[in-house]
Amino acid sequence: MVSLASFVAPFPCVALSGSRVGSSSASVSCRAFLPVLGGLSASVGVGCACGVDSVVRSAFPSACVFRVSSFAAGGRVSRASFALRSSALVSWCASRGGLLVAFPLGACPVGVAVSSFFRGCGSGSWGSVALALGLGCSVLVVSVCGLLWFTSPVPFPAPVGGQLSLF
Repeated sequence: MVSLASFVAPFPCVALSGSRVGSSSASVSCRAFLPVLGGLSASVGVGCACGVDSVVRSAFPSACVFRVSSFAAGGRVSRASFALRSSALVSWCASRGGLLVAFPLGACPVGVAVSSFFRGCGSGSWGSVALALGLGCSVLVVSVCGLLWFTSPVPFPAPVGGQLSLF
């Protein structure tokens, strides 16, 4: 088995995204994943929301936090502000050759497609995944049932027959 720590170690930065529901299975999965990052030198990026974002900020007080208020137009926060915040986080990660780790709470909404612009159709997590893939960023999705899905624009040197283990 390939440990998650050895899997994540080559990435210079890790951006995390996920459900805003604090007591969700996505937040529980995120808490289980975070020790993997503890011993690594990767920079951590995250949003300003509740739920997964809050869990990450608590574990990594020095994380680069992308705040929706930074994208308010005329002093007002709108739906576009949230999309711009997520786009900035993903762009930060992609431009550094990093890994986006997403903890979505539900299935990907119909209408979300890989693209170089953000379109979440109501899901910031899945919109971030689609944008990351569109920008050529490596992505690890941790589903609510604990399944891992990884994709990368470059070959990853995993051992033949290797399998990732969350624990």
